[in-house]
Amino acid sequence: MIFKQRLTRLSVGLNRLLLSAVLGAPIGPVFAQETHPSGPSQAELDQSAKTTDTWLMTNKSYDGHRYVALDQINKDNAGSLHEVCVYDSGTTGPAQSSPVLYDNHLFLSIGQTTVAIDARNCKEIWRYEWVLKDKALSTPNRGVAIKDGKVIRGTSDGFLIALDMSDGKLLWERQITSASDSHYLSMPAMVVEDAIIYGTAGADWGSRGWIGAFSLKDGQQLWRFEALPKPGESGAETWGKGEALAHGGGSFWTPISIDRANNLAFVPIGNPAPDFYGDARKGDNLDTNALAALDLKTGQKVWAHQFVPHDEHDWDLSQTSPLVSVDIEGKPHNLIVVSGKDGRVRLVDRDTHGIFADLAISKQENTDIPVTVDGVHICPGLLGGQEWSSSAYDPQRKITISPMVDWCGTVHHDATAPIHQVGHHFYGGGIDQDPIDQARGLLAAIDVTTAKLRWKTEFPAPMLANVTATKGGVIFAGDLGGTLYAVDADKGDVLLRHPLGSSAGAGMITYALDDKQYVAAVSGRVSAFFPGGTGTTKLTLLALP
Repeated sequence: MIFKQRLTRLSVGLNRLLLSAVLGAPIGPVFAQETHPSGPSQAELDQSAKTTDTWLMTNKSYDGHRYVALDQINKDNAGSLHEVCVYDSGTTGPAQSSPVLYDNHLFLSIGQTTVAIDARNCKEIWRYEWVLKDKALSTPNRGVAIKDGKVIRGTSDGFLIALDMSDGKLLWERQITSASDSHYLSMPAMVVEDAIIYGTAGADWGSRGWIGAFSLKDGQQLWRFEALPKPGESGAETWGKGEALAHGGGSFWTPISIDRANNLAFVPIGNPAPDFYGDARKGDNLDTNALAALDLKTGQKVWAHQFVPHDEHDWDLSQTSPLVSVDIEGKPHNLIVVSGKDGRVRLVDRDTHGIFADLAISKQENTDIPVTVDGVHICPGLLGGQEWSSSAYDPQRKITISPMVDWCGTVHHDATAPIHQVGHHFYGGGIDQDPIDQARGLLAAIDVTTAKLRWKTEFPAPMLANVTATKGGVIFAGDLGGTLYAVDADKGDVLLRHPLGSSAGAGMITYALDDKQYVAAVSGRVSAFFPGGTGTTKLTLLALP
């Protein structure tokens, strides 16, 4: 398919050269319009939840179900999965990205590197290296978006870029922020129609976060939503002194979900800043640690709900998916699953905005005790709860499955208020995590029709990989210890433990090509905060014998 498209592009290019010679006109920028394949189209993106041979966005589909209707791998044979091949990226960039799949190609970002890999044999098709042009405060990247022959991603130094899907050539670049604004870019991109939805990270550096829409054609900004109110606006009174809003945080660093029927984007907003010194921002600190529903066309806030007011624990709200529509007591309900680093999962009604359920999954300790100079032991700690790792939804069993980190720590604030300095963490305190050997992983299944915990399974290391559910009743997950797990969706029992060689803190997807179901798992060094991952980032493919 891609070969045929290249022939078409060559023909178009030759025709334009001949026309230029005849008319004496300039050739113009041929590559920006002609050099890339046509897909995936918007129609393909809208149908992505139903496909088994593609994975078109970080959480597979706009509703974020991360569910695939495949049962070649099932509860009876999952234990016999074996390695088909391993792709070694050769780079040690943080392994937090989930691959996407189109036309038999996996597209994966690793730090500043972007690669295309054959989804059947791990062969590298192309590779693109972004060379930093500005300072980078942090280097993780959590995924690309694909549409109309373009691969879209952010860079650590504040650029939004588009690559040609067929060969990795840079099509356009646009700097949308920088370290001088205490920002960097790490979230997975999302494309809908002709708009790229992308936001800034950097709350821990004292940024003022925002998320925007940018043209797929050239990266031009279409709209911008500011996470925090401006002085004098509604909500500003929840920040105490006006100057607190200048560096109040509110990051966008994890996936969003989209309700196509109602043209709404559900975005998770992270922690306020300074992280641990709450006296600098007395009040609830709207709209941090909040879910915001934004109008896709304008970026205007339609509604929002804050789940962790006046956060002094760095408990970002990190997940606003899956979107679920079910009958509860005979009546239809549209729900959104909301979770974060406070270790809780909420079921929220998308129509009434009421909270249908609020369940504590990871250990809870001293959650309402004010932070002191001497320190307070809290659970979860800074690195606990649900991190960047996405949940899944099994529509057969009507359960949402969430990965969690059970890890506590002692948090304290400084004796005096911090002063914001560009390029430096804006913490106002810190946290001492408990020893890593005390950290555990959790996988929890919640029945969305009853709001009750169906099962919860503990694992020997933090659960950091994205979760995927399948028609075969098998859930795929991974932990910091470097193990890929196949788990029974009905009971939570472990069906397979497969060592990946390094930490599993990134993508975990499954798909079928040429009548064979594959499982793809990314592993490597996760981050400086989570010890254990070593070596280069790898992608491992598994299948049945």
